[in-house]
Amino acid sequence: MDNIVIKGAKENNLKNIDLAIPRNKVVCFVGVSGSGKSTIAFDVIAREGQRQYFESLSSQARRYLQKSNRPDVQDLKGISSTVIISQDRMHQSQRSTVGTITETYTYLRLLYSRAGRPIFDSSYYSFNHPLGACPKCKGLGRAMDIDTSKLIDVNKSLNEGAILYSNWRVKSMYWKIIKSTGFFDMDKKVRDYTPEEFEKLMSAPKQRANNNDDGVVMPMYQGIVTHLNNRGSSVSRHVNEEEMKYFNYVDCPMCQGWRLKKDSLAVLINNKNIGQVANMPITEALDFIKGIDHRNAIVIKPRLLEQLKFLVDAGIGYLSLNRSTNTLSGGEAQRVKLARQLGCDLIETIYVMDEPTVGLHPRDLELVVGNLKRLRDSGNSVLVVEHDESVIRAADYIVEVGPGGGQKGGEIVFAGTKDEMLKSDKSLTAKYLNRQTNGETSIRQSRKPTGLLKIESTNRNNLKNISVDIPKGLLVALTGVSGAGKSSLVEEIVAQHQDKVVLVGQNSIGNNRRGCIATYVGIFDEVRNLFARENKVNPSLFSFNSKSGCCPKCKGLGFIEMDMNFLGDVKMKCDKCNGKRYKPEVLNYKFESKSIDQILDITAIEACDLFNQKSINDGLKMLLDVGLDYLELGQTLDTLSGGEGQRLKLASRLQNKGEFYILDEPTSGLHFADVEKLMRLLNKLVDSGNTVLVIEHNLEVIKKADWIIDMGLEGGDKGGEIVAQGTVQDIKKCDRSWTGKYL
Repeated sequence: MDNIVIKGAKENNLKNIDLAIPRNKVVCFVGVSGSGKSTIAFDVIAREGQRQYFESLSSQARRYLQKSNRPDVQDLKGISSTVIISQDRMHQSQRSTVGTITETYTYLRLLYSRAGRPIFDSSYYSFNHPLGACPKCKGLGRAMDIDTSKLIDVNKSLNEGAILYSNWRVKSMYWKIIKSTGFFDMDKKVRDYTPEEFEKLMSAPKQRANNNDDGVVMPMYQGIVTHLNNRGSSVSRHVNEEEMKYFNYVDCPMCQGWRLKKDSLAVLINNKNIGQVANMPITEALDFIKGIDHRNAIVIKPRLLEQLKFLVDAGIGYLSLNRSTNTLSGGEAQRVKLARQLGCDLIETIYVMDEPTVGLHPRDLELVVGNLKRLRDSGNSVLVVEHDESVIRAADYIVEVGPGGGQKGGEIVFAGTKDEMLKSDKSLTAKYLNRQTNGETSIRQSRKPTGLLKIESTNRNNLKNISVDIPKGLLVALTGVSGAGKSSLVEEIVAQHQDKVVLVGQNSIGNNRRGCIATYVGIFDEVRNLFARENKVNPSLFSFNSKSGCCPKCKGLGFIEMDMNFLGDVKMKCDKCNGKRYKPEVLNYKFESKSIDQILDITAIEACDLFNQKSINDGLKMLLDVGLDYLELGQTLDTLSGGEGQRLKLASRLQNKGEFYILDEPTSGLHFADVEKLMRLLNKLVDSGNTVLVIEHNLEVIKKADWIIDMGLEGGDKGGEIVAQGTVQDIKKCDRSWTGKYL
């Protein structure tokens, strides 16, 4: 078949749509946030492609695979096996690296085992194998070093709470053990301790304490650092989030961060050991491998060079093969997956991607477009959910879903080529590509900084001992190519000023199927109280999470889940309450002629016309202010997209003043129209007396920032510096700034 044909799709908010998508093309899905584009690409096409492939396997094999059901469509034809390249983080282990996940490191190990001297088996070069792993760091390449300045306030005594970690707070069990030893004067300032006393407090080995005061039974004492080092060892999994604040990661002193034992690192090719090559930026490793001239390398080199080139072409040449996958951003992880697929020779496959340009500077976008076309030219269909203009313009076919989000979306607004779309009167995307929208044309009066947030001499990750003063009271854009050090700088800002900054990421605001929009914006309590007063009953009756009000069969969920063994779980509307979540008698109570389930079914904009209570209208106004007026009050939080979730988090903070907000790529997942709404929101936050710092690549956002901090010049080891900072005009004048060139 030449087309993927969808008929009668009703999945999520899709309104019984019919759609024909050409195969073996780059197809771009566009539309405002919540319109239904991801539903078509991922929940209909990708899910059905995977399901049909899994159906071809035995039932025994299917038991170990992710279970799924046929999407809610009348008919679906022209589907082949699908590969999903999403922004999900990769395996959260320090042992999983860019090199291992793409199998590039396997070829490098093979090269050293054949061309190196003395000859070792390939396992001797694996940091995940006992034959190869460094005995000190167990192959992780990093050791954890305690920062005592973060752990101890030397100007206090132990009785005054000198130990800052909460486990040792005054009167805690650990604090009582220290007291029971009799080793320390509990009223003496720590700064007045002798070197021997301080060493005993921090680094004493495990030993029996002297007595059993304060009800401590048979106490065992060990120094605070000793305790944390034991918990932070490579074999321990018990380091919690608070403890991580007191650790600094340093290169393992035995293997110098190269992960392998001494004998393995003694094997050299062209004066480099395998650890050094794996720790190089991939671009440098590529040049190094090219320079190897050894007869045993003839067979291995071509495949290894090809794999390295795929990583460079995916825009992540600044990473190293030894970079742990748990440290990659969502965009970097997606490009690693893309590089892995570029090394495959599959044909007639459907690739489904979620914003492959996320986290990329405009300079690097050509690489992504080139890779999409390469997959297409190999005989595959490439379906991309994307908002970047360069990708949209490069697509062979465009599908626009809308016209709005949520219940206002779910329809096909346009389907055709770029040239056809640009002539379409119905396409909102075309209006932006043709620059026909008004946007924010008014020139704002320039804002003045209200102070400075100082970052002193930081060397985190690739940062090169930089200091920077961030102006407060402004909209600040942190820019630079991928790997320039933007995220590292943000980590340092949070570390140095954790009590002053609020980090608002794109992570989900909750996967709880019981949390709904009305609860999140704080209006559901008042709605229930209105029903209670009107009907002279208890407010708990109107909570679908309480026993008194919820349907006894579905427990207030509105549906029943059935385990279908090797098939996917089936979600069926509860036949007792008909999906309404409440007992039948609760639905007899009315407010303004509506039952509680009918109230939960209305949108935020409709609710504004229904209620006149200030507390409810204030909560609803938050939704309207951030462009989420189409959300239903009873919609659960686990159904929101990343962009919707981030705007909802910001909405809850609009009334605050004096906060320092940090947003990590807030335009990710947003249509041009949504970006305009976001800019109005960010400016409103700043005008209310807050500071907003955005890590951003979107030029429309950068242009409207009051102040720009541009990092680079390149990524990885060639980054980590402040290239320029100032207004948009200042950055434009900087010849070294990539951002300036594109502005």
